[in-house]
Amino acid sequence: MSQWQPVQIVGGAYADDTRPFSCQDTVNYLPLQAERPGGRSDWLLRSAPGFRQFATTQNKPVRGAHDAEGLFLVVAGRTLYRVNTNGSTASIGTIPGVGRVSFAHNQIENGNQIVIVNGQAGYVWNTVAGALTQITDEAFPGSPIADFMDGYIIGVDPFGRFWFISDLTQATQYSTLDRQDAESQPDKIVTAIVVGDLVLVFGERTGEFFENTGADTGTFQRVRGVTMDVGCASAHARARLDNSVYWLGSDGNVYRLVGNSPQRISTAAIEQAIAGLNWSNAFAQTFEDRGHKLFVLTFPDGHTWQFDVLSQEWSRRQSNGLKRWRLNTLTKWRRQWYGGDFSNGKLYQLDWDEMTEDGAPLVSERVTAVTHADGNPVVVDGVLLVFDVGRVDVGVSDHFCSISYSDDGGHNWSNPAIVSIGKAGEFRRSVELRRLGMTRERVWKVSVSSPAKRDLIAASWKAAGARS
Repeated sequence: MSQWQPVQIVGGAYADDTRPFSCQDTVNYLPLQAERPGGRSDWLLRSAPGFRQFATTQNKPVRGAHDAEGLFLVVAGRTLYRVNTNGSTASIGTIPGVGRVSFAHNQIENGNQIVIVNGQAGYVWNTVAGALTQITDEAFPGSPIADFMDGYIIGVDPFGRFWFISDLTQATQYSTLDRQDAESQPDKIVTAIVVGDLVLVFGERTGEFFENTGADTGTFQRVRGVTMDVGCASAHARARLDNSVYWLGSDGNVYRLVGNSPQRISTAAIEQAIAGLNWSNAFAQTFEDRGHKLFVLTFPDGHTWQFDVLSQEWSRRQSNGLKRWRLNTLTKWRRQWYGGDFSNGKLYQLDWDEMTEDGAPLVSERVTAVTHADGNPVVVDGVLLVFDVGRVDVGVSDHFCSISYSDDGGHNWSNPAIVSIGKAGEFRRSVELRRLGMTRERVWKVSVSSPAKRDLIAASWKAAGARS
């Protein structure tokens, strides 16, 4: 009689073009490795946080958001809003345009200057004066991004000719003498980002590092002998995370900065998936909570990918009815995380215990690695999944998961079987299917949309040899 044998259920997103080799996918789950022995398994799939509405604006989409030392500002449509702790919003000015905006802020006496750039122009909200003004200095060319270092606001010329800084602690004042172009190789500048005590300036093909020399003019100078032969694909496709920088390279690979060198962290499967997309529209965000440190990379014409520093695994976020995640912004404010919607003016509060997206289904899905017997036929007597069962609230009828399988590498799937993951209090329920036919190899697909925790801990199957 066949015995239960473990099946590899936990893993990241790794769907290769050669699907019978690997069609693994992980959506709205976070792979998490046990940090101590004695657990039910070495890994589990943690339910990714959902969200509920926190605030709403009268405009769409949410183009950018920023926490300036406790002041939460959001640009939705063409309006700059202040978001209050009770979820109310107040319009405080106009930011023209329709594309993404970037924020940075400095400190002035008794307050801050908060810079918002939209690619063509720049604006400053002065918290002391309570006024929004456009940057009119002739030496300011506009910028797609803003950053801050040592009292200076940092920007990039929209035409890629140079990068520049403001005057010291003066976000509205600039000098043509404080501009730098690509020096190691002729290259169009795409973006810049502060990392430690250096500014990393990305071109289309290269990267260079600049340091503050303390000079009155020409304040930042290139660090000699330190360059990278990898550029950045988009002005917004870079982010600081885990004391480093992560970015989408100009070659379609994703990198992490290690020392002063790029380290590839993407996989061939991800690089295949994004090869035909519009890289110039990609944008990066970060999320750090409960030990997870996520670099979140969204392609508006494709998917949203996330790399978790904790597990070193890739997975995907996807909203119901979309290929991508609907959050255009992620901002930590007052120890909570908030996201702005790409299609409306809503702001959401993320919550690990919320298993919907503002009431819409949050579908978690895992497509497993290939289970096989080295080409030998086997009869599958059953499959057993170990969920954190019995967590559904009383009165909620949706406490089911969908299980299907493929015997041809994910090209075709069986009709899904709907199995209960335990209504409220059913903590001993087994999620189990029987009499699943004969195969030489099998891939499992497990989907859950229930508005309750759906952590997936382990899986087993009963399979016995069959006469060929």
